[in-house]
Amino acid sequence: MPPSILVVGGGIIGCATAYELAKAGCRVTVLERNTPGGEASGAAAGLLAPLGESREPGPFQTLAVESWRLYPKVVEELEAVTGMNVQYVTAGTVYPLLGGPEIEAARERMTWPLARELGVEVLEGARLREREPALADDIPAALFVQGDHWVNNERLVAAYAQAAAGRGVVIRSGVEVSEILVEAGRVRGVVAGGARLEADAVLLAAGAWSGQLMVSRRGTSRGERLPVEPVRGQILCVSNSPPLLGHAVHGRSVYLVPRPSGELLVGATVEHVGFAREVTDEAIERLIDEAVSLVPGIGARALLSSWCGFRPWAPDSLPILGPWPGVDGLFVATAHFRNGILLAPITAHLVGQCVLAGRAPALLGPFLPDRFFPATP
Repeated sequence: MPPSILVVGGGIIGCATAYELAKAGCRVTVLERNTPGGEASGAAAGLLAPLGESREPGPFQTLAVESWRLYPKVVEELEAVTGMNVQYVTAGTVYPLLGGPEIEAARERMTWPLARELGVEVLEGARLREREPALADDIPAALFVQGDHWVNNERLVAAYAQAAAGRGVVIRSGVEVSEILVEAGRVRGVVAGGARLEADAVLLAAGAWSGQLMVSRRGTSRGERLPVEPVRGQILCVSNSPPLLGHAVHGRSVYLVPRPSGELLVGATVEHVGFAREVTDEAIERLIDEAVSLVPGIGARALLSSWCGFRPWAPDSLPILGPWPGVDGLFVATAHFRNGILLAPITAHLVGQCVLAGRAPALLGPFLPDRFFPATP
């Protein structure tokens, strides 16, 4: 009989991985405390920027680029099996540069091995105005990354959930898992709603709530938790009709993302305030002020809506991916922080391999859970 797998968390990471596991023939159930995509996955802006505004070459960039390379095929597949348009946009991102040192650093990025593949170039003067006329006049230059894409994250997670369900995945909403059960060094299932649910394997993908779940070792008084905390992000939406921007714009502390639906997203704050679910006037005013400093025309646009979400953050700001040390059958996919949408395809692929093979692919080496606590004999 195919293995049974419980996925704790129905955000984009949980739904994407459930879909991959179901395609491999597994019997998968997703347990989601809210509704699929109802937390960070639905509150994001959907940027797919593997180089980022300041990201240096290294293991994380490698992971991000590998996921970015998967996106065209993922979008094609999801749209084909669900009939949903996830609004995948490939127009590129403009990163304003505000002085000589920033311009020189941007020129250095053009020499990186990935620069040609991602279409990296420095635009100055008339070339910049021609590419993005709405930028403020006092911005002398910008780094342009043609390979930066974006997607409607709400539609994407809905497409993943629908595709997973079409493959036989059972998605249970409003089910809160309180405990992960471990007996004799092996995961046995979870406790949800006071009931014991058993499975051959468990994937912990509960986003910002991952650190609240105790991995209990039956027969002992010991329990372990991941060091994952929520980081609140506030974001707002203004009208982009008629179109003000044709590209995404990413400044030092604010990004602007135009959607085909006629909306322009402005985000996002980074706040270590626990699970305080609140949109504050101060944050909205700051986001608007910073957005107007980059694109003055935003000041004349109507504010349509604002919201917040909780990103899952680990102390080293890196995702936690792979097998839980010392517990057979327990796996982790969380702490993607500000990159959950970008990293969903590669996480689903690699963690799916992990679950099926019982060991981590080499690419996951820097992101394994055991960097936070040693394996338990």
